Amino acid sequence: MFKRMTATVLVSVGESGGESLEARRVRYAILKGRRVVSEAECEVHELARLGGWQMRASFFSRGAYFDRTPSQTDNPRLAAVVARRFIDGEMLFSEAYRLRLQVVAAGETDFNLRLAACAEIDCMRIEEGLPLDSQPVRLASLEESAIAALVANATSDPVQVYFARGERFVYFVAEAGEVRQRRLDFLPADEDGIKDALQRAELALSGGGGWGLSDAAERNPLRVYLGDLAKRSASPEAQRDSASRSIERQLAALINGGDVLARPELYGLLWVKNRWNMLENAQVQRAVAWQAALPASLALGGASLVLAGLAVSHGIENAGLARQLESERAQIVRDRDALMGRIPDKTVQASFSEFFGLLQQRNQQVRVDRLLSWVTQELPPGVVIRSVSIRPAGSEPGAAEPRLVPVGGSGARPDKGGEAANGEHRVQLALTVPGSYESVEAQAGEVLKRLSAKLRFGKSNLNYESGQDRAVLTTELFARSEDFK
Repeated sequence: MFKRMTATVLVSVGESGGESLEARRVRYAILKGRRVVSEAECEVHELARLGGWQMRASFFSRGAYFDRTPSQTDNPRLAAVVARRFIDGEMLFSEAYRLRLQVVAAGETDFNLRLAACAEIDCMRIEEGLPLDSQPVRLASLEESAIAALVANATSDPVQVYFARGERFVYFVAEAGEVRQRRLDFLPADEDGIKDALQRAELALSGGGGWGLSDAAERNPLRVYLGDLAKRSASPEAQRDSASRSIERQLAALINGGDVLARPELYGLLWVKNRWNMLENAQVQRAVAWQAALPASLALGGASLVLAGLAVSHGIENAGLARQLESERAQIVRDRDALMGRIPDKTVQASFSEFFGLLQQRNQQVRVDRLLSWVTQELPPGVVIRSVSIRPAGSEPGAAEPRLVPVGGSGARPDKGGEAANGEHRVQLALTVPGSYESVEAQAGEVLKRLSAKLRFGKSNLNYESGQDRAVLTTELFARSEDFK
C-alpha cells in the first residue's frame, strides 16, 4: 500500500495502432525517485495491480509531426489558430489530429510556436485502453518527446538522436527538450542494411535543413544511438567522438538500476513537460483528483484504526475517554468516506462517452476557424469583415446568436441551436467595402463571385455611406459542413 502512495509507474506502449491495446504487452518500470524498483513486461489490463502514485505513458504515432512556425501573438487561443492554419496548409493530416504547442519569444513582437501533433485516433486508443478506472494516467506523450526530454538532462545543445525499436527507425534533432527534423524509416535486419540506413539518416540530419543550427553543430554534430541501436554506439566502426560518448554516459547515469540507453522512451517520461501531454484536460483532472484523494483516505483510515485500538485498550479504565475517542473515530471515518467519494467511479465514463460522441459529431459541424480563414483569404484587399454570425440552418428564426465553443484540441464549432438542414449552416456576414459608389459596386460583385465557390447565397444588401466613402455589404450565405471540416 505504501508503494501505491510513493512510486511512479512508467509505461511504454509502443505503436498505438494495429491490434487492440488491451491485448498488447507493454513495457513498464516502477520507480521510487530515480531508483528502479522493478522493470518488466505485462498485458495492459495487468497495469492496474502495479499501484503507484502516478502513471505516465509514452506511445508511438506513425504520423507524428514536429515543427516550428512564426507567430505575431502569444495569446494561447490565437496561437492555436495560427498553428492549426499552418498544419492544415501543409496538408499533413487527412483526419482529425491533436495539437500541443509552446510559445517562445523571438523578439519584441515576434514569437515562434513549437508544435507537436499526432492523429486523434492514436490518442483516443491510449485513453480508452489504459486502466483509467483503478489507476488514472496522468500524462501520455509521444516517444520522441520523452527521448528529447531525456537528452535535455545531459545538454541543451542540438543532438542527433538515432532510435530504433524492431523495424521502426526514427531519427531527429533534440535541442533543449524540443524535437526537430523528425523522420521515420524502416530498419533492415541485416548488418549491411542497418549501416546503409544509418548513413542515410546521418546525411539527412547533418545538413541542418534550415533549422538555424550553428556551423560548429553541423561540422561536429553530437550523436546518440538509443533503443535497439544502443549497443552499436560502442562498436569500433562507430568512430564516436568523446563529446557524444560523454552525453551517453550522462544519460546512462540518470536512472539507478535501469538501462536508460536501451529504454529512453520509457525513462524519459520522468522529465516530459505537461505542455507535451497528449491527454485531454478531463483525463488529466481526473488523475489529479485521484492522486489528491488516495493518500488522504489512506491516512485517515490508518488514523481511525489507531483511535479504535486506543478506545478498546482504555475503555475499561475511562469510559468517558472511550466515548470521546469513538466519536472522533466516527468523525474521521466520515471524513475518510467523504474523501473516498471524490475518487471518480465508473459513472464518470458517461461523460467520456458524451465527449467521444461529440468527436464523432464533429464531421457534421462546420469548422468555424477554417470557414473564417477561407473567407478572409478570398476577400479583395481593403474589404474588411464587420460582423459575422453562424448558426445551423435548421434553427428557429429569431433564435439567440450562437457562440463559439472549444471542442477538445480540434478547433471550434458553433453551439448547436438546432439540427442543421442537410448539413448546412446559415452565415450572416457584414463587410465594409471602401471607395466610391461605382467602385464599391464592382468590389461587391467580386466578393460575391469569389465566395460563391464554396458558399450558397441568400439575400444580399449593399448600403452606401457617402459621407465616409464606403459601403456596407450585408449578405446571407449557406455553408456546407463537408466543405469546412
